[in-house]
Amino acid sequence: MKLLRANPAGDAEKEFGVKPKHENPVMDWVVMHPVQSGKKAPAMAHAVLLALLLSAVPQAARAEDGGILDYLDASADAARASQPQWSSALATTTALMEQRLRLDLDQEHSGNGANTTLMDGGKGLDLIVSPTNEIQFALPPYEIRTSTPTSKALAGYGDWAFLRMEQRLFSASEDDGDYVVTAWLTLQAPTGIKSLTSSAWSLQPTLAFGKGWGDFDVQGTVGGVLPTSNVHLLGQQIQSNTAFQYHLDTVFWPEVEVNWTYYADGQRAGLNQVYLTPGLVVGRFDIGHGLKFTTGLGYQIAVAPAYCARPLTPAYANSLIVTTRMNF
Repeated sequence: MKLLRANPAGDAEKEFGVKPKHENPVMDWVVMHPVQSGKKAPAMAHAVLLALLLSAVPQAARAEDGGILDYLDASADAARASQPQWSSALATTTALMEQRLRLDLDQEHSGNGANTTLMDGGKGLDLIVSPTNEIQFALPPYEIRTSTPTSKALAGYGDWAFLRMEQRLFSASEDDGDYVVTAWLTLQAPTGIKSLTSSAWSLQPTLAFGKGWGDFDVQGTVGGVLPTSNVHLLGQQIQSNTAFQYHLDTVFWPEVEVNWTYYADGQRAGLNQVYLTPGLVVGRFDIGHGLKFTTGLGYQIAVAPAYCARPLTPAYANSLIVTTRMNF
């Protein structure tokens, strides 16, 4: 679905006759000015979202009537034409530039007996803002957790990874090599209720990659979770996700993923957490008006370490994952 093309500006090459600006003062401000957790966190997150969106679009595009929408349409066309055409995996975040709305549901079961329903954790609106840049405006995660012999049931919002800024570094279409490499930074604010918050802002730098060979592709990420406070408790993490995916027929994408976390310090210092995730993604279905729908289902199983009650490790024993996506 085109955002709006009342006065089409021609193809992507013509649209990008003016070189986009890459300077981003908002990003510098976020990195150089740590914010203490508290009641100002939600307002701060909203302010950063709005300011970054405005600063991400080149000034030349904003200056013309209808320029922003024409520019975003051409950006999406150029980005898609210069990268592989794989489907995004279930748990592994793709290195591909995407323009879509994504809503997920996870049903987790923990070793302590708790069942948790997690809605939209780290998912939301992905928007391509230049041929090699994407911004994600995520929805705050909402959790519903049952009681255990040692804890009460609860429901509320968790900490909000509200913004992800991506820079695609290298890519090629299926005919030119079928690969992609992307870097991004995710910002998480401590906006959760008392029982679900870490009480710390965190930065999550990540390098993502993918390579295809005909109908088979491998997509992966390597990144860190770096809290700005409470490090002695939360610990710094190294995370890696790898998805092995095969394309069947036109719309079927069976896959197996390996999801790994290493806790460098904190209360889980030295522990490794490993999940296997078999699943199936189905799509994209063209439903008209430029909209393409995708859905998927997977089952995540903890294979390491052995269950430990304090601190709770792995974070959950197994999880049913349901994903829905609408590309435009």
